[in-house]
Amino acid sequence: MTFRLVIDLPRWQAHLDRYLADHPWVVPVVKGDGYGIGAQRVLEQCARVRAPLVAVGTVAEAREALLVVPGEVMVLFPVISAADHGELTDPRVVRTVAGEEILRAVADDAGPWGEQRYVVEVDSPMGRHGIEWPRLPELRTALENPRCQGLTLHNPPFGDRVGFVESLLQRLRDASITVPRIYASHLTSDEVGRLSSLAGSTEILVRTGTDLWLGDLAALQAYGTVIDVHPVHKGQPIGYSQRKTRADGYLAVVSGGTAHGVGIETARPRMTPRLAARRAARTVASAVGAAPSPFRLDGRRLSYADVPHMQVSMVHVPSADAVRPGDELPCDIRITVTRFDEVDVRS
Repeated sequence: MTFRLVIDLPRWQAHLDRYLADHPWVVPVVKGDGYGIGAQRVLEQCARVRAPLVAVGTVAEAREALLVVPGEVMVLFPVISAADHGELTDPRVVRTVAGEEILRAVADDAGPWGEQRYVVEVDSPMGRHGIEWPRLPELRTALENPRCQGLTLHNPPFGDRVGFVESLLQRLRDASITVPRIYASHLTSDEVGRLSSLAGSTEILVRTGTDLWLGDLAALQAYGTVIDVHPVHKGQPIGYSQRKTRADGYLAVVSGGTAHGVGIETARPRMTPRLAARRAARTVASAVGAAPSPFRLDGRRLSYADVPHMQVSMVHVPSADAVRPGDELPCDIRITVTRFDEVDVRS
């Protein structure tokens, strides 16, 4: 019994090659479990395409990346203390600095950070961390240090992204500060083009993970294994909820449950009226035992017979011979929040 991801390797690699060719300003991001695909597997693709720079989340991830990729590795998590200089000594590493006091320490050429290169994170509407823009003129020496690779910011996926980055460029011009690069996020090709025309000698680069690794979902398919198929009768209580079935029929027990991420509600970037209506409809359907599951049979979505269990789900099937133990059902699931028992790479 396995809940597995099948990767069509030629198709997936063709997408990666095409995407990077069309978006030469992209910095591949490898965080966590590699967006559900596996960090090692994603890093190997970075090495295959010889990405000049790869962004990772943490110091631990950077150590793994340095063993695989030939180029530079940027750590997105900011330096917490000036004493952290011993964590990574590889000259290919670029650290992120998001605090004024730490920036002064890191930028001190005579200090313990030595030749360590860095990027400076500035504040953004995300409200996470970063140096406030009015303080930038006071940090000119650190920003124009040859070891400073530029500024980085995390702009949100919605709103006037171009206007936000353009405002930062104008702020730098007003202060007569020039940085080699600005690393941003959630920018389209058109937006990068518009900003590049305004940035002068400053290069605009975009950190990208989801669109790169998961941009062709047809190359990535999850499957659950059918464990059992049996009849149920009207009024029969089943599952954890012991909800009574509404009619005679058949249910299949299939691998893939909450331990894998199946049936887990994920956070939305923002709630729209349409999404709220869909969520309300699912709640009503769940109350009467008809909530749609992510499992499909012959292209049609199967409904849950019960709430998902730890490692299995129970779904209604149309007949006793619709599926058999050992068959696999495609499962349409958000890969970034899924834990697979097995990843099958098909060449």
